[in-house]
Amino acid sequence: MRFTLPRDLYHGKGALENLKTLKGKKAIIVVGGGSMKRNGFLQKAEDYLKEAGMEVKLLEGVEPDPSVTTVMNGAKVMLEFEPDWIIAMGGGSPIDAAKAMWIK
Repeated sequence: MRFTLPRDLYHGKGALENLKTLKGKKAIIVVGGGSMKRNGFLQKAEDYLKEAGMEVKLLEGVEPDPSVTTVMNGAKVMLEFEPDWIIAMGGGSPIDAAKAMWIK
């Protein structure tokens, strides 16, 4: 299933596999707590992006209702890393934080 709002959200079985079709050199993954890691989704996402030939950086630990500090720290990392893709996983907080980091 795919939703467009104005950015793309992929959801459901096989959604992560879309990551291996992306074109670019660098991707950053923004995640919240440890559930994405514990359940293996983070590793799968990282593996798919590497399969696409990308260098991957992780921004972990985005808290519920992300703080300005979290957003500004993430924005600094993004400015230094210069990703072609920003992947947010795990729910509304990582998605909102990733969007705010991108804007900054």
